[in-house]
Amino acid sequence: MTNSPLATIILRFRDLVTGQGQTVEHHREIIATSGHVWWGWWRKRDETIPDDAFRILATKANGDGGLEAYLMDSGQERLYRVVCTDIFWDAKKAEVASPGKTETPEYYNEQKYLAWFKLTEITDVADPVSVLHQFSYLRVDEFFEDSNSAYEPFYGKRVFSVKELRQQDRTIWFLRPFLQGDPIQEVSLLDARQLAPLHFATEYFESRSAALLWVSDTHFSERHHAFPSKPGANDYPLADQIKTNFKDKSVAGLIMSGDITWQALPAEYDTAKEFIRSLTYWSFLKSDQIAVCPGNHDLSFSEDPADKEKPIDVVGDDFKKAYSTFYQDTFNIGPNEFLSSGKRFLMGKAVPVDIVCLNSSSLQQLKNAFQGHGFIGDRQMNDAAEQMKWEVNSEKPRAYRIVVLHHHVLPTTYSATPEPNYPYSVVLDAEALSRWITKHRVDLVLHGHMHQPFCARISRPIDVNKPQESWHEFNVIGMGSSGVKGELGEINQNTVGFLEFAHDELSVSVHSVHSVNPSKEIWTVKLKYHS
Repeated sequence: MTNSPLATIILRFRDLVTGQGQTVEHHREIIATSGHVWWGWWRKRDETIPDDAFRILATKANGDGGLEAYLMDSGQERLYRVVCTDIFWDAKKAEVASPGKTETPEYYNEQKYLAWFKLTEITDVADPVSVLHQFSYLRVDEFFEDSNSAYEPFYGKRVFSVKELRQQDRTIWFLRPFLQGDPIQEVSLLDARQLAPLHFATEYFESRSAALLWVSDTHFSERHHAFPSKPGANDYPLADQIKTNFKDKSVAGLIMSGDITWQALPAEYDTAKEFIRSLTYWSFLKSDQIAVCPGNHDLSFSEDPADKEKPIDVVGDDFKKAYSTFYQDTFNIGPNEFLSSGKRFLMGKAVPVDIVCLNSSSLQQLKNAFQGHGFIGDRQMNDAAEQMKWEVNSEKPRAYRIVVLHHHVLPTTYSATPEPNYPYSVVLDAEALSRWITKHRVDLVLHGHMHQPFCARISRPIDVNKPQESWHEFNVIGMGSSGVKGELGEINQNTVGFLEFAHDELSVSVHSVHSVNPSKEIWTVKLKYHS
């Protein structure tokens, strides 16, 4: 980049580990006592160190007065001016610890990142627009691992606003001075789907990643969740441990198969939203890339939905109020009558995958009687197939089809003890679901519920009245629990999973996850595609 016009950069951040506005405050406090602070670069998965650009910036930083750069808070859409006096990174592009642990905020001074920026000043920008309008976007292809930038429409034009910056999925912007003749219009990457959210996607979300992250039975709560809400001296929240243990994995989407909370309380859903925000910030996922279904703990049929022996005292739609708010906050649209949804992915830019999320936690409610869970219903299944445009008994080439629900299709626990009022584990209409799966050629069923990983392969006649003719085979996999405290199955540990798609094979792996200990692979099953 000899004679490069590169003038400065904007670093993106968001208050995820700290309270609102506290990221900047923690760094300012250290500047006040030490004269400088080290700011770690929380990079996006497909980003890497642009050596030439960093050398230019480091030269400016080491000069008289340092480098005037900027921080952009994507959560509050605020801009800060900083003075940077050094940039530290490894020539081999390996993650490195902070050059000054005591000059780094305690909540992340043990972490390693690709680069660290030495800051001596952080000041609020009162009028971000007037500052941003002094600069235009500069293309630096070396910043992307595949040297292929997705932001062609922005290069060479004036930086319009913080809002324009925020919609771009990147963590550093490289800027040059604005020149007369540079385009000045606002550029938007928002498409019609993002402006009008849909329960069932009509287009495939294309991703270079070939993996999906899967969590289940997180049970966010004060007493029944196994992970702290904030980092401690020796233990970390669930999202932090997933990021730390699987930082080398790139993911195209997140699957959550129910029992997100313990009592379906608004505060528990707030914790769940923070979990999603933290993961999506790490992996840069959008709402289109999140597939979720409710579990029986997520719907309030009584004042304590965790106690399934209590008769219901909530009828109508009030039982799903907290979940509906969570869904709307996550997807920018209220849930449909079934609480069902569908997503479409083009994994690794080559493998089409359809995911349908079904609600197995509702049934017609009768006050002071049965708490309805473990039932799906023909109307919900037929509506989902229609929305996804899944043809019946079609042998045409199709996307790989996945159904996500909370309850079991097959028994999972080794043996159950007879008890009065024992809650259902297998869905009440498991046979109806199996026939629907067969009719629509579903390849894989994912579920949670009993906190025990599980896998099985089922083969069913396409026509139950003609078993001598064609059969359809599908797989069923249960995750276990990603977050419950105690109440674990035979495995006796929390788990998360990954679905990794190759050209003709899907690998589903289950890994342990713990607030302190590193994750370990428990098992992996490889599934061949069936067309």
